[in-house]
Amino acid sequence: MSESNSTVKTIKLVMLGIVGIVGLIVLFTMVKFQTVKGNEYGVLETWTGGVQNEILQPKTHVLFPGFMKTVYVYDGASQVFVMNDKSMHEEKTAAGREKDSYLVQSQEGQDMKISLNLRWRIDPAKLVSLHKTVRRDMEEKIIRPVVMRVVKDEATRMKAIDAYSGEGLVRLQASIQTALAGADEKEGKELRDRGIIVENFVIEHIGLDPKYVEEIVKKQIAVQQQFRAIEEQKAAEAEALVAKAKAQADLNTQVVAGERDAQLVVIKAKAAASQVTVAAEAQAQQVTIAAKAQATQVEVAAAAAKKQAELAGEGKKLGMTAEAEGILAIGKAEATAKQLMLDSYKAAGADAYVKVEIAKAMAEGTKGVQGYLPNNFNPTVISDNFLGAIMSILNPTPMAAAVAK
Repeated sequence: MSESNSTVKTIKLVMLGIVGIVGLIVLFTMVKFQTVKGNEYGVLETWTGGVQNEILQPKTHVLFPGFMKTVYVYDGASQVFVMNDKSMHEEKTAAGREKDSYLVQSQEGQDMKISLNLRWRIDPAKLVSLHKTVRRDMEEKIIRPVVMRVVKDEATRMKAIDAYSGEGLVRLQASIQTALAGADEKEGKELRDRGIIVENFVIEHIGLDPKYVEEIVKKQIAVQQQFRAIEEQKAAEAEALVAKAKAQADLNTQVVAGERDAQLVVIKAKAAASQVTVAAEAQAQQVTIAAKAQATQVEVAAAAAKKQAELAGEGKKLGMTAEAEGILAIGKAEATAKQLMLDSYKAAGADAYVKVEIAKAMAEGTKGVQGYLPNNFNPTVISDNFLGAIMSILNPTPMAAAVAK
């Protein structure tokens, strides 16, 4: 009995395991995990809804039921499409055909073998449309035909010698990129409208017929020689201009130096003249000051002399006045004495005294001149007459009467 029970339990456990395994299988069948990487975009298709318009962004998406949904992953990073003669082993990161440089003809009919590359990426906004219309091999189905047409259109407008190198090559490359990128609203919008964004276009090389290349090289050499001659001429002209500029600079320096020296001479002359003027003015001022001082001294001396003269004159005047007054006083005293003397002669007996004195004086005066007197000279006569004169002076009236008698 116990053995049968254990058998039953074993069977149940096996059945549960089978059911679990089946459940897991069913679960994994119903649920799917899809990872979209950082440089990718995903387009979801379902059995019932078809292609979904919403783009799956980079992350891990859980799909349920998984067997009814499929995610198509597209590279959203920049990609390179090439048309050249390199092997795909050399172009590991590019898509294209082996030995696929593009042969076109130039404006004058020369064969030009153009090697090129185009960097592009998918426009996420138009990825669903690309998925519906192209899905795979976008380089062959969209990019190549458009590139070939645009390159042919642009290259055949130029001469081979112009497109081969230099400015012409740059111009051809720019015109092709503009047409491919759709920068011009009138044309070149095909790739952009289809969902291809052109990031860059480069012409790697243009191959021409070797003989034609030789002619181009000769022409380029001639052009280079011409450019070299022009540049040498420009260099010579530049050197001449430099020499002229240096000569002009030297002349200007000499002129400036001459003007400076002349100005210095003028300044020195002005300074000397100023010094002479200042010295003259100083000397004149000194002379003026000395003259004024001398004049002041003269004036002071004159004033002093005048004052002294005035004082001397005043003193002399006072002295003369005193002298005059003394003389007057003396005169007055002598006159008074004489008067008193004469008055004394008027007293009694004075006449006799006078006569006696006169006689004595006459005798004294004539005693030494006897030999010189006339023979008939009588001193009495003189004395009488002299006495009469004296008396007339002293007493005019009596003397006159006496004389009259």
